[in-house]
Amino acid sequence: MSARMTGREFFGRRLRIAREQQVPKMSRRALGERICLSDSAIAAWESGRNIPDPETLENVERILGTGGLLEDIAENIVTGEKPQEYMGRWAQAEARATLLLRFSFDVFPGLLQIEEYARAILRDDEQVNTRMARQKVMVKENPPVLVALIDESVLHRNVGGPSVMADQLDHLEEMALHDHVIIQVIKLSSAVGAQFSGTFSLAIGESEAGYIDDALSGDVVETPDEVSRLRRMFEMLRKHALSEEASLRLIREVAEAWKAKV
Repeated sequence: MSARMTGREFFGRRLRIAREQQVPKMSRRALGERICLSDSAIAAWESGRNIPDPETLENVERILGTGGLLEDIAENIVTGEKPQEYMGRWAQAEARATLLLRFSFDVFPGLLQIEEYARAILRDDEQVNTRMARQKVMVKENPPVLVALIDESVLHRNVGGPSVMADQLDHLEEMALHDHVIIQVIKLSSAVGAQFSGTFSLAIGESEAGYIDDALSGDVVETPDEVSRLRRMFEMLRKHALSEEASLRLIREVAEAWKAKV
């Protein structure tokens, strides 16, 4: 591995090689269709910008026949990288914000995750503790308004097992009952899913910042043009989401399905 290549970039390179070595050669779109994600999501993995969640990665490895190689890279190289400076910058932006906007198509938003769910994704105590500490912003005096758009696939994706998923969805319902938390689900049947390219957040207040991330790391964007583009993208996605009431009904329905598997 090149000295200049990060763990995530190395992961993406090995994923791309494994995909292209399929006979016949498999396109990004073909791989995405097998796991119900867009080709742009695959491109984000291969560029090293995003990392798939554990269950999705397991499916990818089964399709590509990589025999645990990619999971090994994710666990021992990517997760082992030291936390980057971006997290401090984003935590500060969250703490100052009066409005937080979040779009997720792979896992539940970090501010809405229970510890067991976060642990199943991160597998690193320090990162789990950091994620839990960030949630204090939601219970402080005069907390920011959080608007979370969540792709329906996240509700059904098994992270940590049925018991963890049931508890996570119950927590999501509890959070949705707070006046400052708005949760809306984008149905799997929505055509807008083809435009998904990655999860992102926006912190709006005296200043504005964006955060493009995956389960393990991310990048802060602060230029007006980049923030404006993310804000426009968020509003376009929200147009295709269910109402708050319909979203809550769906969350309850899927929660009961998970509880039946416990």
